[in-house]
Amino acid sequence: MTLRRPLRLVLLLALALPAMPAAAVAQQAEPTEQAKAEARSLANKGQDLFDAGRHEEALAAFREAAALVHAAPLLRMIARSCQRLGRLREARSFYQRVVDEPLAADAPRAFQQAQADARVELAALAPRIPALEVAVRGAAPDTVVLTLDGERIGQGTPVERDPGIYTLVAVAPRRNPITRTIRLNEGSRELVTIDLPPPAAAPRPESASASSGSDIRTAVLLGGGVAAGAAVIAGVAFTLVANGKASDARRQWAVVDAMDAGAVNCSHPASGSLRQQCEELSSLVDDKYLFSNIAMWSFIGGGVAVLGTLGYYWVTAPPSTAEKHVRVVPLVTPGGGGIAAGGVF
Repeated sequence: MTLRRPLRLVLLLALALPAMPAAAVAQQAEPTEQAKAEARSLANKGQDLFDAGRHEEALAAFREAAALVHAAPLLRMIARSCQRLGRLREARSFYQRVVDEPLAADAPRAFQQAQADARVELAALAPRIPALEVAVRGAAPDTVVLTLDGERIGQGTPVERDPGIYTLVAVAPRRNPITRTIRLNEGSRELVTIDLPPPAAAPRPESASASSGSDIRTAVLLGGGVAAGAAVIAGVAFTLVANGKASDARRQWAVVDAMDAGAVNCSHPASGSLRQQCEELSSLVDDKYLFSNIAMWSFIGGGVAVLGTLGYYWVTAPPSTAEKHVRVVPLVTPGGGGIAAGGVF
């Protein structure tokens, strides 16, 4: 039974839908009379467009009708519209839905006929869907990325696509991407083999080692410079503190010396106030020597850092490669002749 006439499709919806069993509508709510009327109108419109070859518009009308009322004949017409548009895989999915529709034994004859027709048309459609299989040589399969129109596919496994033109891209490490344009025709089974070029030469280990050595030398130079600078700054700061302590000690000595008319002996102070002044003087003198020593060792540390850094930089400097050349000069003497060779070998 082929529903080519719009009147036949309208009658189908008008007569079959009221008697459709619950199993056939996949537990959807019973459509209202208004929904049925709109579905019949859309189905009628879709059939007219389909017969006129306007399959894209027909597909839209059938989809709207199916959204209002679930009916196997409508799903079949959606599949047929997709098939005419070259969307074979989508057509197959709708045919399969009709075939898998659970119909009761007393389902309307139109639904049973639509299912039987869908089963025949599905079997005829399956061989028409083209497939593509890609094999790659020259690299391990798990290192190659294959895409077909931007969608990743696997190697050695046929992939189905609708008829048309596709872009196949193969990407492998250290190789330029390889692009192929593939045309898939109805019913074709294409096997495409891609031969990858040899990988680009890896950088020589010497270059990587030289770069690493240069980075280390630069880091040592910077670190040594920072350490030497910090040591010098610390030395200057402690020197200023030591000089301040020395000035304070001289002032304190003047205070102590003025006590008891200059006859002060801090080893055996005669009074408590004198003892306190002597202890303060001793503390200032100790601080002066302490900060002087710290300043001295800071300067020494800075000098050691400079010398060590320069020494390391000099020792690890790459040897200069003299350009090799040979010079040959004729030699003539009163007793004979010959040639003289010299140069860098």
